[in-house]
Amino acid sequence: MTEERYGTPDAELEIERIRLDKLADTLDPSTFDLLLGAGIGPGDDVLEAGAGNGSVAVWMADQVGPTGSVLSVDIDLRFHAEVPDHVEVREFDLEGDDLPREAFDLVHTRAVLQHLPAREEVLAGFVDALRPGGRLVVEDGVFLGFAEQALEQPYRDIHVVMATGAQQEWRDPNFGLVLVDRMRRLGLVDLQVDGRVWAMRPGEPAGDWWFLALERTLPRLVAAGITTDDQASEVLDQVRSPDFTMLSPVHLSVVGRKPT
Repeated sequence: MTEERYGTPDAELEIERIRLDKLADTLDPSTFDLLLGAGIGPGDDVLEAGAGNGSVAVWMADQVGPTGSVLSVDIDLRFHAEVPDHVEVREFDLEGDDLPREAFDLVHTRAVLQHLPAREEVLAGFVDALRPGGRLVVEDGVFLGFAEQALEQPYRDIHVVMATGAQQEWRDPNFGLVLVDRMRRLGLVDLQVDGRVWAMRPGEPAGDWWFLALERTLPRLVAAGITTDDQASEVLDQVRSPDFTMLSPVHLSVVGRKPT
C-alpha cells in the first residue's frame, strides 16, 4: 500500500534514495537558515511534515535539544535516517490522519503540498497544530516556465514531456504562487517570503536530483513509444556533459506566525 501511494516501486528504491539525498543536499542549507530565522531553539516542540530522508528532522533535533521534541512524519518511512531519542518518527498520512491541535511551536513542510489533492485542508491543519505564537514554515515549488526554458535537442523535447508529466502528477506544481494568500486567509501574520533558482549541472546535487529522475523516467518513455533507446542514450549523454547547465524550478518559502 505504501509503495502504491508513494509511487516508488521497490525495484527503484536505491535510485530514489540517492535522488532524495541529492535534493536534501541542495535544499537543506537554505532550509536551515529559514528555520533559524523563524526562531527554532532549545525546548521547542516541532513538527517536520513530509520528512523524506529525515535530514531536516535530525538537524531540528540538535536545535531544540533534549528539552524539546521533534515529530517527523511521512507516508513512506523507507528513506528516513536514524534519529536521536527526542525525535519521534511516525508513518502518517497528512490527508487522512489528524494532527494534534496547538501542540507545536513550529511546523515545517517542504515540497509536500504541491503533491496533495487536499493541500488546502492540510495547510489549515498545520495552522491548527500550532500553539498561539507558533511559526509555520512552508517551502514549495513553482514550475511555471520550467518546461519552456531554452534547451538544445534532443533533451528539449524529453524535458517538456517530463516536466509536463511531473506537473500533472504533482496536483498543483505552482501552489507556491498562492501560499502567501492562503496563509494570510488562515490568519497568520508577519508573513515573510523568499524565493530562489539555481543552476542545475551534472555531477552536482543541485542538478542530479532531477537527472536521476530523468534516468528513472526514460525507460518508461521508451516503453510508451515516446522516444527510442538510441534517443534516450543520446539524452543521457547530453545532460551528463560537463558543460551542460539548465535552470531549476523556482523554490519558494513563506513563514508566518499564529497570533497570540
